[in-house]
Amino acid sequence: MRTGWDLAARFSGMSTTEKWGYGFWLFMGLVFGVPESWAGLANPPWPALSDTITHLDALWPPTAVIVVALIVFVAYYFVRVPVSQAGSLAYTQGGLGRGTGAGVGRTYAGRLSRTPADISPVPALIYVPLALAAIAIGSVIAAVASGDFWVLGYVIYGLIAIFLVIIPNVLAYWFAREVPWPTLLATVTALERRWRPAAVVVLAGLVILMLHLALPPWPDLG
Repeated sequence: MRTGWDLAARFSGMSTTEKWGYGFWLFMGLVFGVPESWAGLANPPWPALSDTITHLDALWPPTAVIVVALIVFVAYYFVRVPVSQAGSLAYTQGGLGRGTGAGVGRTYAGRLSRTPADISPVPALIYVPLALAAIAIGSVIAAVASGDFWVLGYVIYGLIAIFLVIIPNVLAYWFAREVPWPTLLATVTALERRWRPAAVVVLAGLVILMLHLALPPWPDLG
């Protein structure tokens, strides 16, 4: 019983940004995890991410290499500018940026920015509904207009990458604007501070996911 109270105490007093991180990445885990599990039992209405990458790799072999390269690229910048050093500068030569945050560093949500000290939030009630609407409407249009199973997968995962990953990073880096949720690495770092074993589990899962995406159908080799 005491362990339960201790765990609850560890997760008390969370900031709004940290809550957004747990909620957003849990939601993303369901978005990707449900089709992956569903595909192993039946035929889902859209392809799982691993199946989509496998299909794209069959059409264009460098796909698997690009997937691994992107993961290594993210890991490199995570080490170069640790997430825990919010507002820290990667370099200041050339005077990039403006104000007290001139340079390149991490925002409070873990993204790279030319002016991390000047970052300002993007209203959640504006960006989140617009992003989800764009993903949903684009996916419906693809399903109706194309009817191709794989095209639907490309559209769904492409729109997720654009509106939930690429645009937030562009906004932070070039325009000093931050969406409500932190990066996955920032969320894992916050989780590790509260409960260290959980972070190990999450990182191990990411490694397994990387191998699953880069070397399909691993681990199912039967």
